[in-house]
Amino acid sequence: MKQQAVELRGDNAVFYETHAREAILAGPAESGKTFCGILKLHTLLLRYPGAQIALIRKVFTDLKTSALVTYRRDILKLQSFKEPHSYVRVYGGENPEWFDYPGGSRLWIGGLDNPGKTLSSERDVIYVVQAEQLMLEDWEYLIRCTTGRGAVMPYTQLLGDCNPGPPLHWILTRAGMQLLSSTHRDNPTLYDADGILTAQGERTLRDLSSMTGARYKRLYLGQWAAPEGVIYDVFDSERHKVKAFIIPKDWPRIVGIDPFGDCIAALWLALDPRGQVWNVYREYVVGFGATTEGHVKAIRELSENEPIFFYVGGGPSERQARTDFTGYGVPLLQPAFGDVWAQIDRVYAMLKNNQLVIHDTCSHLLSEITDYRRKMKNGVVIDGTIENEIKYHCLSGLRYALTGPEMPAEQQRVVYAPR
Repeated sequence: MKQQAVELRGDNAVFYETHAREAILAGPAESGKTFCGILKLHTLLLRYPGAQIALIRKVFTDLKTSALVTYRRDILKLQSFKEPHSYVRVYGGENPEWFDYPGGSRLWIGGLDNPGKTLSSERDVIYVVQAEQLMLEDWEYLIRCTTGRGAVMPYTQLLGDCNPGPPLHWILTRAGMQLLSSTHRDNPTLYDADGILTAQGERTLRDLSSMTGARYKRLYLGQWAAPEGVIYDVFDSERHKVKAFIIPKDWPRIVGIDPFGDCIAALWLALDPRGQVWNVYREYVVGFGATTEGHVKAIRELSENEPIFFYVGGGPSERQARTDFTGYGVPLLQPAFGDVWAQIDRVYAMLKNNQLVIHDTCSHLLSEITDYRRKMKNGVVIDGTIENEIKYHCLSGLRYALTGPEMPAEQQRVVYAPR
């Protein structure tokens, strides 16, 4: 890549140069991650005429007020390129859809909430701002958009930056991903070349260090930490996360399904009769787009030739979703009791009593369980209220499964076994 006058340090510099198929630059707030990433995209667009690159975030409106400001204010005005920045043409005015470069290169702008043209075809590179906000399902969808089919660049990449999240986030366990660590000392506006804190650095770090709890650990220290008010505080990865193994054929199984929302999730649980321990051994998580019939078909195929005692899922108000699943071939039963906190108490008790383990292949569930938390106001827990409850689809499936109509240990026959 072309040498820049901008100083890049530590893993920021490594990230700028990497050709890895997948790479994420993680670190605390204000460590220069996004600036480094967008500078990399700018350089690639100049170097490879015709390249098609996308800059995205989970929600598009968030991109407009963060990374897009960095791109227009800081990157396009750099004087380290021979050509003036005025050659970059924007389409869409104040709500840009793309930026055109000489030679036909294009930077697409978008969000996963409304991908539109941004992800409508193959891209040479996709860069995700705050990738910790994505589910693994989102990331794997983006992988399919950068396979190299019709690529202009000699290599394709899926890249991102992120602030640290919960300690079992899927980013930490993603096989084959290059995960790099940015620090405050890597930002030249905070520390000079001799490692001395600048005036701007003093102000920035003073503000960040005044945060409390998980925000302090994540945004100031750069640690992957559980949030305040975490609900399953009894969860211990040493005890409750186990290496996946093939479930014996005679172990009874149940499936818990969250059948409604922007994402459909299903969890398969098998009961080890030796110690009456439930093993969550499989998960199915698919975002908006698939039909109920498609979800049912996929769930039936995953359950094929397994002794499924019952499928259970949905809240008290989701009768129609259960009816739809049943109509397409998965007889979805209603949980024995619908109170969310009573269901949470059941899961909590089973974790506490070592009656529940999760296989390490269930990355969505593991990521959710250390982030599931109560709402807080001014540092105080708001009783009975869950923060962003609707996004924890796997945990909903787990709650439903463990409050099923009748537990397999008490049951004498298989209610439903797909053939």
